[in-house]
Amino acid sequence: MKQENYVVKAAKKGFTLVELLVVVAILGILGAIGMQGVNKHIETTRKTAAKTGVDTIRGAITNYMIDKKKSSPPASMNVLIEADGDEEPFLSGGEGALVDPWDNEYKLEVKGKKFVVISAGPDGSFGTDDDIRSDKIEKTKK
Repeated sequence: MKQENYVVKAAKKGFTLVELLVVVAILGILGAIGMQGVNKHIETTRKTAAKTGVDTIRGAITNYMIDKKKSSPPASMNVLIEADGDEEPFLSGGEGALVDPWDNEYKLEVKGKKFVVISAGPDGSFGTDDDIRSDKIEKTKK
């Protein structure tokens, strides 16, 4: 009799398959809910990084124009990442500095002496509402 009681008690201490499945399902649901918040945060961070990239490239182009005594921006942004003799490049980071957080190249739009640096944004297409443009970035007041 004692042997049977021990077996019954040992069987009652374990989890059933149904109980384990319920726990796994609950953890899956909680994980899915948590990932939605993480994905929103990642997208916000990418947009901020793209704004910073657009503004940094705009500043590098301005520095290039001043340093080279040019009245218009360069035909290609690649000159910003190339070292000229003993001088440092105007934009550090190599070719990666000319790529936005969605792995699309930034675009330089020139109209006369004015220029705009553009990221295609999350959709990867230029000319849509989600584009991030240097002429649309709000400047913070110091």
